[in-house]
Amino acid sequence: MSSKKKFGLVFDPGKCNGCLECEKACVRAHPNAVAAGKTRIKITKEGDKHKATMCVHCESCPPSELCPSALLEYHSDGKYWTLDEHRCFACMACIPRCPYDGVFFEGSFGVETAYTCDLCAGDPECIKVCKPGALALDKHREE
Repeated sequence: MSSKKKFGLVFDPGKCNGCLECEKACVRAHPNAVAAGKTRIKITKEGDKHKATMCVHCESCPPSELCPSALLEYHSDGKYWTLDEHRCFACMACIPRCPYDGVFFEGSFGVETAYTCDLCAGDPECIKVCKPGALALDKHREE
C-alpha cells in the first residue's frame, strides 16, 4: 500500500470563506469522544487564503505504524481511519508521524488523548455544512 494514495477530505482554499462551519459541525458530530469539544479539522488563514489541517486518510497511515497500542484502525468498507481515543494513553508517538499534521492532542483538564478525523464513519458532517463547497471527498475513494 502506498502512503501517497489518499481517501479523505479534499480542501479547496480558493472556495473557503473562513466561516468555520466545518469546525462547528465536526465538534457537534463527536459529543461522546474523549476529545469532545475539539474539532478534527482546523481552518487557519495564511495571507489572503485559508488552510485546512486534517487527516487525509492515506491508504497507508504512518502514525498507525508507531502506535504502541495499535489504536488506529483502517475501515476498508468506507476507506477511513479511526483512532480509539478511549484507549489512548497519550504517548504522542503518532502525532509527529503524520505527514499532514492530521493527528492532534488534547491535554487539558485531565484529559489526555490523541485524536483525528474519522470522516464521521464515511459520511462527513463538515462537507454537508460547507456552503462554498471548499470541502469534498477525494475522488480516489471510488477506485
